[in-house]
Amino acid sequence: MALQSILLLLVVLVIGTVQGNLSPLQEDMQILSGVGWDGYVVYNVSPEYKGSMYYISRDPEPFNLAKMNMRCKGYGGYLVQIDNYREYRYLRFQAVRRRSRTLVYTGITDLGSEGRFYNFNDKKPAGYLRWRRRQPDNWKGNEHCVHITIWGLNDIGCDGIGRYICEIPV
Repeated sequence: MALQSILLLLVVLVIGTVQGNLSPLQEDMQILSGVGWDGYVVYNVSPEYKGSMYYISRDPEPFNLAKMNMRCKGYGGYLVQIDNYREYRYLRFQAVRRRSRTLVYTGITDLGSEGRFYNFNDKKPAGYLRWRRRQPDNWKGNEHCVHITIWGLNDIGCDGIGRYICEIPV
């Protein structure tokens, strides 16, 4: 599966390069060599992050858990699941180092189970939650998604405008 994902990404790159016009995803995927650019795109992750790459979408857009998770599945992964402090710290740095005023959504939610956060992709309890001070607060009873801030995780409405992170196992 991982090899198929990498091959698919390489085909996307080659086709776009040959045609001379790149889609935003193709532009983002150009860094498969392991060097990120402009603070968002695919990042190679060291073994301490379980051998995954992360795709941080480039442009803010209306967020929808199911739609974004399907998009991540198309890249060979799923909306990011944060398993431990080191992974959280790495993702927080990548997510907020540029365009810090833009929301960056994860695949963590408490939809249908208020206060019990789980990974949208596999429905298992969220592995690691380092909340921003006084969070989660479910403000106005409508905050069921989680985004990364420089101060920690925050619960937020699932219908905002923002970017998202895909985790792609390799």
